[in-house]
Amino acid sequence: MKVKVNQELKDVNDLPIKKPEGGNLTLKDVIITSVLSPIQGDDQKVKYDKYEIYKKVKEDYVGGEVELTAEEIALIKKCIGQLQPPLILGQAFEMLEGKT
Repeated sequence: MKVKVNQELKDVNDLPIKKPEGGNLTLKDVIITSVLSPIQGDDQKVKYDKYEIYKKVKEDYVGGEVELTAEEIALIKKCIGQLQPPLILGQAFEMLEGKT
C-alpha cells in the first residue's frame, strides 16, 4: 500500500505541529521516531524489521509516498500505539489507513 509520509500533523487548533528544530511534524517524522525507539520485549528480528522500515521511509520514497506492506503498517501502528500521545496516534493511524 502506498502511504503519503509527507502529510503534516495538526495540533488541537488545527494548525501544523512545529518541530523543535524547525519545520512541521510529518507522518515520516512520527514513523521514524516510533520505529527507532526501543520497546521492551522486542527481539532481534523485530528490531531488524523496524530498521528496515526506517530505511524505507527515510530514503525510498518518491513524491512523498512509500510502498509499505500490511505487516510493516501493523508494526508501525504497534510502535506508534505504545509511544505516541492520542493526538499524534489518531492522526497517524488515519494517515496509515488512507483515511486522510
